[in-house]
Amino acid sequence: MYTTPYARHLRAGDTSDKGKHAMQRREFLKHSAVLAMGMAGAGRLSLASAQSSGSLAMMTWGGLWGNGMAQYVDAPFAKQTGYTITQDRGPTPVERVTKLKINLSNQPYDLVQLHDGVVPLAESQGVLETLDPASPNLPFLKDIPDRFKRPGWVAMIYSALGIVYNPKEVKNPPRSYADLWRPEFQGRIVLPEITHSIGPYVIPIGAMAAGKDPKDEKAGFDMLRKMVKLDPIWAKDTDTIMSSLQTGEAVVGLLYKSQTYTVREKGGQAEWVFPAEGAISYLAGTGIAKGTKHKALAEQYINMTLNPEYQTWVAKVFNYAGSNPAMLKLLSPEMQQRVQFSDAEVSRIIDLDQAFISSRRADWTDQWNRVINGA
Repeated sequence: MYTTPYARHLRAGDTSDKGKHAMQRREFLKHSAVLAMGMAGAGRLSLASAQSSGSLAMMTWGGLWGNGMAQYVDAPFAKQTGYTITQDRGPTPVERVTKLKINLSNQPYDLVQLHDGVVPLAESQGVLETLDPASPNLPFLKDIPDRFKRPGWVAMIYSALGIVYNPKEVKNPPRSYADLWRPEFQGRIVLPEITHSIGPYVIPIGAMAAGKDPKDEKAGFDMLRKMVKLDPIWAKDTDTIMSSLQTGEAVVGLLYKSQTYTVREKGGQAEWVFPAEGAISYLAGTGIAKGTKHKALAEQYINMTLNPEYQTWVAKVFNYAGSNPAMLKLLSPEMQQRVQFSDAEVSRIIDLDQAFISSRRADWTDQWNRVINGA
């Protein structure tokens, strides 16, 4: 990911971890440091070289996520199949779609990881292979709820986006998205910038805060103009959002329920609120690159991401729920409480119209930049 010249950003900081889950996180970080060095070296290899040496190429996120995939999924996959995974962590999700598109005639990639907001773009560009539920390489696909599946993509994890606040600093807790526009939060609210995976969600959130339909983009941008006057901290990634909350520079913001526990483990004060308007679903998963030269192996890899045994690490490291319902049974009662939602909450989780957002992404980005720059 990259930063834009107009935004005020924080650099991700670090504080001491606490408790049992923090110990798991420290152990993970230790392994991650080693993996990161290995992945840096792998990144210098050409994709052609990687493929000729028995490797599948996958575009994904970097940092803790990429390291976790390398440790908990890629390594077991290599042991089972003899094929290693070469991660390309450089492109943003939208750029991943572009790279798949321009390489359709001779595809060097096999797999791509995307959040649900970019999947409609990938589908419209024809860069994903259709997942075949009858394939013998995808036995776990049938176990995944339809809500988590698209024709060419399937979620590995899910959470919900809501409001996070510092209970020591905020005496009147926010209860709705509209509360984020309260004047006392000036300069101390952290929000994702437009290049963040959930950056575009600020527009439908603004519309809902104004009492309008999430697709009312005029209302959403009117609320963005009002938010700019509160001088928010624009974060380029989720680590930056969490860091701002840990250090106390921000006292309120938008964050997934899952990451609220991460902030606490790093010493921050954080409580998560399920907004009155409803929390917004967040999914991240994997698709097969159109034109892959290793389709059967790519299917086997996706199947591994859906295996409940290989989804438990996302709960222990990130507090995400796995998309396979059977994953919950493998967690301790405490971890189950962290990752799951009550039936009442599930009924109020909002699935935004991702196809609509995808179709408006370019225009929204242009409007966003002009609003932020005061144009």
